[in-house]
Amino acid sequence: MHLTAALWACGALLAVLLTWQQRKCWRLIWQLNGWRGVVQQPLLWLLLCINLHPNSILEKVTQYRVYFQRPMAVLVGTRVLVYIDDPAGMECVLNAPECLDKTFLQDGFFVRRGLLHARGQQWKLRRKQLNPAFSHNIVASFFDVFNSVGNQIIEQFASQPNLHGKAVKFTDAEDLLSRAVLEVSCLTIMGTPTNFTQIDDAHIAHSYKRLLEISAVRVVKPWLQIRLLHRFLAPELYEESRKCGKLLADFVGGIVRTKHRNWRLREKSGEDSSAGWQRRIFIEQIFQLAANGEMTLEEIMHEAQSMVLVSFETVSNSIMLALLCLATNKGECQRRLLAEIRSLVPDSGQVGLEQLQQMRYLDAFVSESLRLLATVPMNLRHVSRDFQLAGRERETIVPQNSIVVLDTFNMQRDERWWGATAKQFDPQRFLDHQDQYQDREQQSNGQEKARRQRDRRHSYSFLPFSNGLRSCIGRRYGLFIIKVFLVKLIANFDFQSEFELDKLQFVENISLKFKNADDILLAIQPHKQSKEST
Repeated sequence: MHLTAALWACGALLAVLLTWQQRKCWRLIWQLNGWRGVVQQPLLWLLLCINLHPNSILEKVTQYRVYFQRPMAVLVGTRVLVYIDDPAGMECVLNAPECLDKTFLQDGFFVRRGLLHARGQQWKLRRKQLNPAFSHNIVASFFDVFNSVGNQIIEQFASQPNLHGKAVKFTDAEDLLSRAVLEVSCLTIMGTPTNFTQIDDAHIAHSYKRLLEISAVRVVKPWLQIRLLHRFLAPELYEESRKCGKLLADFVGGIVRTKHRNWRLREKSGEDSSAGWQRRIFIEQIFQLAANGEMTLEEIMHEAQSMVLVSFETVSNSIMLALLCLATNKGECQRRLLAEIRSLVPDSGQVGLEQLQQMRYLDAFVSESLRLLATVPMNLRHVSRDFQLAGRERETIVPQNSIVVLDTFNMQRDERWWGATAKQFDPQRFLDHQDQYQDREQQSNGQEKARRQRDRRHSYSFLPFSNGLRSCIGRRYGLFIIKVFLVKLIANFDFQSEFELDKLQFVENISLKFKNADDILLAIQPHKQSKEST
């Protein structure tokens, strides 16, 4: 009898302690959603648990979010997960110093070191160190590489035996493009030709993709971040992750060590390393940081691994998503793009920065594809200190150690911000918005200025490369590759597909993927009057 009473007392004490620990979380739930937020917690826990897999979580969030008041908070242990899908909330979080860091969930990412996942002061220092490597002049100097590899991918597409008169699988085209962009990444990040555009016998590109897929599983199932549990609960996944990780570590590490050895020999011989190609690449620029004692060689390897991965995966995925939008669009989009390209690109086929800056429709086309099919669907942030979520009618304090989920994918497809045609592909919306803004800028009366400010689209309703304090360091670099490759492909081929965009089944694999990718077929036909030299 006494033992039972003691157990009940201990249970009650633990419940009180847990509730005390959760008090700020419950207060946030109340501030955001009132009694409705409190009552719906069991349902949210259930939905979260049964859909805890990359193959279902994005699709289910898209399906169920409309039934809940947002922003929304979900209690997870002694933390709270805050879901945000509106521009004002995005702006507040992305510009809050308290939300600068990535979450512990992203420790499941196979590249856990380097700028990509650095935190706090370490991130600020590393970002400052690496910014010069992605300056406008440095990135602009890579156009010869972009064009050269772009020409190689044209040759690869043209040489496909099933190209003429037959459909090409989306996944096959994706493989060709990802290997070409990986070649660009290795040339510009590490200054090393790899010939991946032609062949990838070591399966480097495939290993990167598999590790991203495994990382996505470990992000939504964080207990797999514990090596022992990962090995015991998912032995096959663990073994594949280990083998792929070693392959990529050896690949990048071998290149970095060779480049560093050559760099040191040049330094000792007194050769002017500030001139010529070698000084422009990312790896050569940060070797000087190691020489100054600011970075170790191991840290340089981590940075190189992160930069190669991010630059190749997100860029190649963005190009494929744009081509999918183009192929499924039955309107005049492809004709307008081809006319614009042929009017600006010279007979040599070399695409320069000046030509890209004049291609307004191409810019609108790329923006619209990145809006409709966000390359990185969701972003997670850790709250390092209590902070106030702006834009609310009453005070809303997000407590320390909260996890903030920023749903870029659904925000960019939401009718509240993009109108009734939000889920349709229409590049004209970006041209119309730009033209309207420019016209209104010419008006000088106060009433027109006030209306212009009221009607202006929220700057955080479109976040293709994130924004705020931790915006993408390689935004300019990525956009240039995307546009050069698209110009090359559109100038040489016609893309058509009978697949409909509204039938896509979305997968959150860090970057956006599709469950039914094997059902997507692309009819790729060379233009009859295509320029041979392009």
